[in-house]
Amino acid sequence: MTGMLSRADLHTHTHYSGFSKVGFIPYPESVTPPETMVDTAMKKGLNVLCITDHNEIKGAWRAQRYVREKGLDIEVVAGEEVTTVDGEVLGLFLQERIPKGLSAAETIEIIHDQDGLAVAPHPFSYRCPSLGARISEFCLDGVEVLNAAHRDAYVNRLAKREAGLAFAHTGGSDAHSPEMLGDAYTEFPGESAEDLYLAIRQRETNPGGGTAPLRHWILWNMEIAHGVGKRLLASFNGVGHLPDDPLGRVYQMRRHNRIIALGACMAFMATPLPFVCGIIGEGWIRWKGRRKWKEVSSELNG
Repeated sequence: MTGMLSRADLHTHTHYSGFSKVGFIPYPESVTPPETMVDTAMKKGLNVLCITDHNEIKGAWRAQRYVREKGLDIEVVAGEEVTTVDGEVLGLFLQERIPKGLSAAETIEIIHDQDGLAVAPHPFSYRCPSLGARISEFCLDGVEVLNAAHRDAYVNRLAKREAGLAFAHTGGSDAHSPEMLGDAYTEFPGESAEDLYLAIRQRETNPGGGTAPLRHWILWNMEIAHGVGKRLLASFNGVGHLPDDPLGRVYQMRRHNRIIALGACMAFMATPLPFVCGIIGEGWIRWKGRRKWKEVSSELNG
């Protein structure tokens, strides 16, 4: 690659990314509005921001509208992290939302029909649905060989080893909070989203940055607890959620469950629990990553 190089984060999330559960308590994957992610991307010097919420494109459209209305000097690419029966696939430069639950091959075909690009995120993840060694079977445009959210040092190494030269190598933060945004990124020649598109097509990209610091993980968990707790307090004060609020599910919990959930959020925020959970989680992540390395290496060598 020659000439000017710019940075894009190809894998980020907003509060449109849906919910997971701890027991009976639903918790959002992110509580960050698209506008905040755009502002943070600019502060961190990114030229292009790809918003790739789980099975949703509304957050990306909202971010694009925000950039247009404010006249901001950054470009937002509409993307989606699509759940397929074979594992997750990133669709970039999309025009429409892609339904989940299709095969990876069907999903990639729909992405290409929209003149979009298909990238395999965290292909060897031990905690996210991934394509694994099957990346060679699909008409992918790129493979994420650096995912900042995977701190184990093994998953990214596997992805880089197996991606070879057949795909563009990309990096993404997989940020679910502003702190994590830009921890990993993709370098490309040029400045614009169009330049990024061509660079991926021509395999002229390089991953940059590194894995997310542990403090970013801890801050993300604290941000989730704070965001959920704030909405639970509002629900007890008679404040209803707006119809288009992507976090409205919090208000729909039964009253006694909301009381328990609020107590859990307050306990999490007011005690050393975030740091204890972070340290315990760090050990688990490294153990699982090492197991994944041995498992995949054994399969490939066998």
